[in-house]
Amino acid sequence: MRPPVLLRHLRPGAPSRARLAAFSTRLRTGLDPMVPLLLLGALVGFVSAVAVEGFRAAMRALMSLYTHEAHLVAAAAALPPWERVLIPALAALAGGSVMWAAHRWIKRPRGPEYMEAVRVGDGRLPLVPNLVRTGSSLLAVSGGITIGREGTMIQFAALISSLIGRAGRASMEHQRLVVACGAAAGFAGAYHAPIAGTLFVAEIILGGLELREIAAVLVAAVIGELTTQSLFVIGPLYAAHRVPAASFVDLLDGCLLGVLAGVIGPAFLWLLDASRRAYQARMSSLPLRMGLAGILIGLLSLLRPEVWGNGYSVVQSFLVDPWTLSGVAAVLATRLIAVTAASAAGIPGGVLTPTLTLGGAMGLIVAHGWLVPAASHSQTLWALVGMGSLLAATTHAPAMSAILVFEMTGNYNVVMVAMPACVLASVVGSVLRHRSVYAEALGLKEPTETATPAVASTGAPPN
Repeated sequence: MRPPVLLRHLRPGAPSRARLAAFSTRLRTGLDPMVPLLLLGALVGFVSAVAVEGFRAAMRALMSLYTHEAHLVAAAAALPPWERVLIPALAALAGGSVMWAAHRWIKRPRGPEYMEAVRVGDGRLPLVPNLVRTGSSLLAVSGGITIGREGTMIQFAALISSLIGRAGRASMEHQRLVVACGAAAGFAGAYHAPIAGTLFVAEIILGGLELREIAAVLVAAVIGELTTQSLFVIGPLYAAHRVPAASFVDLLDGCLLGVLAGVIGPAFLWLLDASRRAYQARMSSLPLRMGLAGILIGLLSLLRPEVWGNGYSVVQSFLVDPWTLSGVAAVLATRLIAVTAASAAGIPGGVLTPTLTLGGAMGLIVAHGWLVPAASHSQTLWALVGMGSLLAATTHAPAMSAILVFEMTGNYNVVMVAMPACVLASVVGSVLRHRSVYAEALGLKEPTETATPAVASTGAPPN
């Protein structure tokens, strides 16, 4: 019997260098091209998780300059009134000054966001503009500005991934996939949600993935979450009471809540658009614009300290603490004004977590008086369903939204109610407004001259 072709290249008489070269050639030609991408996805997942945690560590370091509290709402509550107003104003002004200086002195002050680079670009993210945006956002969110920091974390992880792909001289197709892996891993590290991170890339950024591509993205997201859980933070993002098994009445209430979110979501996006157009048309100076938004947020925090930050502490409280109807309504109103002001001013960050907070408040308000009487009045259930459905109405990504609220708390039973609610919210929201919150970040053009894209946070892609 003749030996296999690969073994014939390794016969003892052949020179060692020639044998190694032959083995390498046969390995490259016989190996599935997705295998190296899976390995690269694992590397990107690890590095992205470290990048996300690095942003968190930098934020904690800046917060230590004025408070010993671990979270922004607790910090605001512990500060005297004048500091509660001054700190957001100074933080926003500092962030705006960084961006203003970059626009003035850097030859290429702006670059594509990671969504646009993956969806319609070549996957290459410029280093300096993205570092400037990350630094500006870090200064602002560390001072309590009502905007999401997770969008910046994901953008930063995508930037590092882009550099890895460029260092490896990846083709344009593979470069885009590498950045998509970084975004999924960054999402997983930020929200402790690897499945939702994969769906985030599949549903929103690429509008669908082939199975082979999903494998690389999923590997990156899983490694990102494992890195976060192993090295930094153990457990789900939020501690929550156990959600009881859902009934058909709960399902009916969830559907009604989904329809309501489908109407509120487009109205929220319209508010972001209208305020952005009006504010930026009247105020051209970026530092001044952002500083005034910081003052407004500080003043609102005098009424409710829950105004500060992306909404993490508020959501955590919604899930475990008793809330009166008036208290939830006050938080909803003040945070809505604050996040609108921050977004209108162009403060870099995301609106994904602020949207979750507003959705949680919406769910609790509905649960206080308008649920079917026989429904299970679990505060945790309706806060989570409200969070997922409002997110689905603004992102048009129902699967990602429903899975996200499950992964963030580890409450599987919520999926039974959240999934149909998110589907209905997405359908109603897309009918009322065709463009999602991420339309601008994706580089999608306006269908008409009169339409204006939604302000995307996450930096400000929306996230």
